[in-house]
Amino acid sequence: MQDRKSINRRTFLQGAAAATVGAAWLNPSWARAEGGNKLRVVGVGVGGQGWHDITQVAEHPDVAIVGAVDVDMRAADRAGGALNCDIWQDYREAFRDLADGFDAVVVSTPDHMHASIAMAAMNMDKHVYCQKPLTWCVAESRALSAMAQQKGHLATQMGTQWASRGAKRQVIAAIREGIIGKIQKVYAWSDRPAGWWPQGVEIPSGEDPVPQNLDWDLWIGGAPMRPYKNDTYAPFKWRGVKDFGTGAIGDMACHIADIPFYALGLTNPTSMISQANDVNDDTYPSSQNITLTFAGNDKIDGDTLELFWSDGGIKPAAEDLGAPAGFEVPQNTCFLIGTEGTIGFRHEDAKVWYWVNGEEKEFVGNRRLRDRNHYHHWVDACMGWGETETHFAFASKLTESMVLGTLASRFPGRKLEWDADNMRVTNLDAANAFIARDYREGWDVENL
Repeated sequence: MQDRKSINRRTFLQGAAAATVGAAWLNPSWARAEGGNKLRVVGVGVGGQGWHDITQVAEHPDVAIVGAVDVDMRAADRAGGALNCDIWQDYREAFRDLADGFDAVVVSTPDHMHASIAMAAMNMDKHVYCQKPLTWCVAESRALSAMAQQKGHLATQMGTQWASRGAKRQVIAAIREGIIGKIQKVYAWSDRPAGWWPQGVEIPSGEDPVPQNLDWDLWIGGAPMRPYKNDTYAPFKWRGVKDFGTGAIGDMACHIADIPFYALGLTNPTSMISQANDVNDDTYPSSQNITLTFAGNDKIDGDTLELFWSDGGIKPAAEDLGAPAGFEVPQNTCFLIGTEGTIGFRHEDAKVWYWVNGEEKEFVGNRRLRDRNHYHHWVDACMGWGETETHFAFASKLTESMVLGTLASRFPGRKLEWDADNMRVTNLDAANAFIARDYREGWDVENL
């Protein structure tokens, strides 16, 4: 551990804790805020997106960053210097060393470590902000959801920061209120990977020297060990690798296809099927169509609802969307087709389309639903002020559907029947090997 503090933090925190002994009934984070102290946050994964996440959280006036963890010492050093906090390479050592000296964790690692770090934090009674997708597999999503509900005093939030946009919240509210009637179909799609990372390729063989700044064993974490290769996994190209990431659907569908989950109360699909060509054991397909089928409810027209997901540049046809003549289908967008109209929302710029009988209409949402800071909303919830936008009970359902999509992509062309209650594919036993994962020795986490 490298200590960048000029005071004895542990002594200070012990004194602060002693001052609140008589107020045990209060939310501890709220009690500290009322007493003039701050929510003490540790960032795990502080390079790339993690740097953005932890600096956003740090801007909240009631936050003190007390630790930065990254398997890459360059990222840890930068964060420690900029945020004036202690640094570690191993999150387990950080949690052990800080013990009662932190209240909350921001998890911004590759997908395969999300659940382990989040669960370890919740086991210690810490609030958790975790980047999307919440987990790598279904069993992890179920476990985090169960723990979050068991410990209802903890504030949890998945890092789908665009879910806090005012325009998106307005669209969701309007769908709930029936602006397009009952929903018949949902289309959602993305251009990713779009050159951001490789998919549909096999991983090159061989091994390269591990950079001095990187602890490769810690980077692998609970996943199966494999040799380090330059420009193949770290720092970003892991996303399309099956052992570590969840591909384009895991990366982008949590942002794009979340609208029907909020608006319609979708839970678990009953079946899923992928159509893809360049399938291999190492990486997800470069492009694919995935159909998730859900049971109907009072907001759905019919006994079932199909959600059509496409990635790698595939888009639905304009006529599938009921679009006006001449409409050019954009990328990274979600459209819901209802009995009384169609509504669409584009991820990048919050553009809204609203059509009735193929004619464009002006969309007027509830203007009281304004933009809010997704990170600060979580901090406020940690302090006891309100509920988060994508708490783990909700995020687990969204994530479960996305990782079931990745499961389908392992068996293209095969419709998989999903028994959600028993967490099992009923018609292809080979698929059940990917519902949970066996962690590498030394990386098991209690309750996971």
